Amino acid sequence: MHSIEPVPLPHDGPPDISLWQVDFAFDVSLDNAAFAPLSDEERARAQSFRRHEDALRFATVRVALREQLARYLGIAAHAVRFTLDTNRRPHLADSDAYDFNVSHAGTHGLIAMSPRRRVGVDIEQYSDKFDWRSIVALTLDASEAAWIERLDVTQQVSAFYDAWVAKEALVKTTGVGITRGLQHLTVLPRDNMQVTLRNEIPHDMREIAARWIAAPEGYSACLAWSTKTFAR
Repeated sequence: MHSIEPVPLPHDGPPDISLWQVDFAFDVSLDNAAFAPLSDEERARAQSFRRHEDALRFATVRVALREQLARYLGIAAHAVRFTLDTNRRPHLADSDAYDFNVSHAGTHGLIAMSPRRRVGVDIEQYSDKFDWRSIVALTLDASEAAWIERLDVTQQVSAFYDAWVAKEALVKTTGVGITRGLQHLTVLPRDNMQVTLRNEIPHDMREIAARWIAAPEGYSACLAWSTKTFAR
């Protein structure tokens, strides 16, 4: 039987954040017993994808998320229930015990989870067929685009993806920042693993921190979190 086994990843964020990497096997069927924890709604969503690879990415990450949450909540994986908040951000339907976020691209997925704060995570795979300049207006501040253009051509693609994943992780943490567009956040130039918001910091980002994380070759990834913890 196919098994889904998330691998814990080290990171330099708060110790209450758990981070896992999930690797995808695209030669399995959604009928495999490993996907038994999926709800009927999740299974229907997976089957609605036109590409088998996209269906497997969604289903694999959702099963891994269910199993991790079930372990902490002390219930069966199939019993974990999800709902959407007003910003259509998924959260637990029956508890506010854990915040979580997921991302997937290529052959890898990421899951971030915390019992104390909101989290956001993003991973993207570099693509030789994708012209990053085609979406500069939607993703980069003008100063970031100018900085990338000054880099050696061999560094430009990774720099663009570094900016993209950082901004995605940040807005996924708040659940609302995406409405303004990624170009309203400025994270480049990158000095080290710490993401530094430059220029004017939006109000909903003033209690958010982020760090780029080690990613497989050909990928960029970032983890973000709220610096303000939940009241317990």
